[in-house]
Formats: sequence, C-alpha cells, structure tokens
Amino acid sequence: MLPIPRFLLPFLLLALVCFNAAGQSKSLNVTYIANEGFLLRSDHHKVLIDALFDESYGAFAVPDKAVLQNIQQSVAPFDSIDALFLTHYHKDHCNPVLINQYLDKHPATPLVTSKPSLVFIDGDCFGFVTKQTQFREMTPAANQSVNKTVAGMQVTAYGLKHLTYLRNGIDLEQYMFNISFLIDMDGVKIFHSGDIMPEAFSRYLALHKGWNLHTDVAFLYYKMLEADPKELKQVLDVLRPRYIVPMHIPPTEIAQWQAKLSELKKQFPGIIFFAQPMEKETLTIPSNK
Repeated sequence: MLPIPRFLLPFLLLALVCFNAAGQSKSLNVTYIANEGFLLRSDHHKVLIDALFDESYGAFAVPDKAVLQNIQQSVAPFDSIDALFLTHYHKDHCNPVLINQYLDKHPATPLVTSKPSLVFIDGDCFGFVTKQTQFREMTPAANQSVNKTVAGMQVTAYGLKHLTYLRNGIDLEQYMFNISFLIDMDGVKIFHSGDIMPEAFSRYLALHKGWNLHTDVAFLYYKMLEADPKELKQVLDVLRPRYIVPMHIPPTEIAQWQAKLSELKKQFPGIIFFAQPMEKETLTIPSNK
C-alpha cells in the first residue's frame, strides 16, 4: 500500500469528520409547560416559547406557580435560556408582568416577538420600552415572512392569521396578530404555529407557490388535526414533520385525546402527546431526514 502524501492528510481528516457528523442523529428535548408553552433544548441552545403566562380564561392549562417561579429564578431545567419567543399576546400565552420581570432578571436574554405584542406588554408595564436592547422584533406583513438570526439560531416568523372566532358574524380575532415561528436549533427545524387553522396556510400558499419547510418537529394548534382532511394534508405537505405535537388542548378534552391516541398514531406515527404540565420527551431526528 502506497503512503498517503502529507499534503492530503488535512483534507482526509476533514472528510472523515464530516462523514461522522453526517451519520449522527440529532435530538430535541421537549418539556411541556402548559397550553402552547414549551421549553426546547437542542445540543447547544435552549429556548422558551409562550411559557410566561398564568391566565386560563377558565378553559386552558396554566403553568404551576412553582414552575413560573423556577423559570424566573433560572432553576434547572430553566437555566441558560438563549431566547424567549412569543407568538401573540392573548393572556393564555402572555403575561406582560411576568415577561417584564424575566427580562429584568435576565438582561442578556432576548425576547423574540412582534411589534403588536411589544406594544401590548408596554401598555401593561410602563417603561417596558427601556428594555428594547433585548427586543428582537419580527413583524411580518400578513401572509409574508421575515428572517433574523437570534442567539446563533436562524429564525423565520410567518404572518399567519390567528384563528377565527365568530360572534354575530364578526370575527373577534381580526385584530389579533399571530406569528408562527420556524426555528433552526442546531440543525433541528422546529415549527410552532401559535393559534392558527389550516386556512392560514392556504392564504400563504396562494402567494407563495411551492412553500416547503421540511421540518423535524411541528407544534400545531390541536384543532388543526381535526380539520378537513384535504386542508390538513396541505399543511403537512408544507411542513413534512417527523414529529407532531398537538397543543392548546383544554384539560376537559385530555381524556378524549388520550382515548383516540392509538388511532391518531395510525395517521400520524410521529405524534407526541403531552397530557400534564412538565412532562418531557427526547425526540431523535436521524441525520437522513
């Protein structure tokens, strides 16, 4: 066997490293906080999404007071948070006082959200705007998107309309500004819908033909999985997720969802169901996704 020329050794070593990295799977640790709130941890990043709130509107799950206290005090697993994400400012997602307090205690942690959400928090917490160095505002126009790098993560915010709630023919949510996030955490692509239904995808697709995200984990408002099959297929054709996490399930419907989980797994083999706050799952994403 002929000896390998010295000048080729660095290139061969680089090729070997790349080959080994390509063969390794990635993982995402998911901790359910409540409602649409989650703690997500990848190899080198940790984020909170829609996690700082304490209002149930009499219908939805809320974080335990001890959990909220641990978040504020950075008690593990809530230490070393790289960013807070907020999809919209409904109070079952956002408590302005809790968010303001968190940014006070963690001046290096950015808040990623829209201008309407920042205005809402500022209206409730006078002087909140003085923390603007921590703001990573992402305010896409309706059915458009914007991109930003936050704490070393590539983030896309989509202006997907909040689900409709009609009363006397009037959409009570027409002024609510929802953004859906696509976050790349160390190569794991995560989609968090906020409160939307499949028609929001249809409106976006009408303007962006061929929209395709190829996500690893999709956190979806639970009623999306109960939508018209054709509409749901359109959503999943865009996202192509390996895992689906239904969220915003009212506590009164948890037993019903647990009962139909085996049937759902036939349709969505990668569905992950969280029944109780602070439940955890480690999701493995093969490198050949």
